[in-house]
Amino acid sequence: MRLPEDFINEMKDIVPKFDDFLNSYNQKPARAFKVNENKISAADYIALCGQRENVPFAADCFYAIENEIRGAHPYHHAGMIYFQEPSAMSVVNAFDIDADLALDMCAAPGGKTVQLADKVKYLVSNDITPSRALTLKSNVERMGFTNVAVTCNDPCEFEKCGQIFDLILVDAPCSGEGMFRKDETAVAQWSKEHSLSCADRQYAILLSADKALRQGGTIIYSTCTFSVAENEGVIERFLQNHDYELVKPSQRITDYTTYLTHPYMRRFYPHLGKGEGQFFAAIRKVEGGSIRHKESRVKSDYSVAAFVKELTGLSLDCVRYGDNFYIPAMPYALDLRYMSGGVRAGGYVGKTFKPDHYLFSAYGSFMQNAVLDEDAAVKYIKGEQLEGSMKGYGAVTIGGASLGGVKGDGSVLKNLYPKGLRN
Repeated sequence: MRLPEDFINEMKDIVPKFDDFLNSYNQKPARAFKVNENKISAADYIALCGQRENVPFAADCFYAIENEIRGAHPYHHAGMIYFQEPSAMSVVNAFDIDADLALDMCAAPGGKTVQLADKVKYLVSNDITPSRALTLKSNVERMGFTNVAVTCNDPCEFEKCGQIFDLILVDAPCSGEGMFRKDETAVAQWSKEHSLSCADRQYAILLSADKALRQGGTIIYSTCTFSVAENEGVIERFLQNHDYELVKPSQRITDYTTYLTHPYMRRFYPHLGKGEGQFFAAIRKVEGGSIRHKESRVKSDYSVAAFVKELTGLSLDCVRYGDNFYIPAMPYALDLRYMSGGVRAGGYVGKTFKPDHYLFSAYGSFMQNAVLDEDAAVKYIKGEQLEGSMKGYGAVTIGGASLGGVKGDGSVLKNLYPKGLRN
């Protein structure tokens, strides 16, 4: 790979074992995946698929083997796993997280949302770009999360929410230097000027995050670049102008990272571990009074709630937004542009209520279900009908994880898997 000369000259001054760093660009990147313990435990997944090397700083994450399961496989469709760059898994796992309401401000396609969702009570997962937000929404649905709302807003729009978030993750748009080995487009687009413009944008995003963060709350900042201006430079500038303190990362992560200016601001390098370039730091807003958003619920639609209870056995709120009915992800009513306010339960077609795929993905384990082997699951995600004795709505599962919905008549299972998701 031919790297920009200006980039090489900058890296000479900051990268340890520089020759090894350059040689790493001739090596194949590592792949890894997180087991979605919302659907299957890590132990059960490994028992199902065979032993994998654990990512050392993330207990439910593993390095992928050469022919590892890909997107067309039923296990992926069922939301059992999420593939992610290994070093990116460090960001959320570097800190002990205890938050009721969290925001992933620049979330698409959703890797760090997947990491956060099982560590916080409620999560707003946002991306500014509609097409990317739709991808984010699709991944959240596939994973079956019930506590994640997906939004599509400019970071500055969160300022109007008030200081409500306990934790904000800013995985900031960057020059992508750490991804050069995986993305030659990033190499072609790189310039010093672009890197500096990224730093200005990143700082502006942090300003918006500050206005949405409660006193005593934490911002986790990360990039996939090596640029000092975009990393340490952004954090140091912010600390000079705001009353925050750096947070010490866990020892489980410092053993696999290095630093330049401060031991609490950590870097991954591709020649020092299995992964690409990554920077992260956490900063805490000094203690003081906090502003909490008042809980506000839309009145539950009891007919849909009754349908959901009959299907799942669970008593869940179901609220109406336009023509759609949702099981809310959180009790907070925020003035934001939502792609999804929670689990879409379904909608009416005429006078008939039709359940949504998200309902089956999130709550299929509570429904009557038909257990599929891999061959039957492949047929299902192709859109084929299956044989089965089930009557009425239910879920089909593989490996204990819900794959989607069906409607049975006692002999045939009508396939309800969305056409847009079929292989």
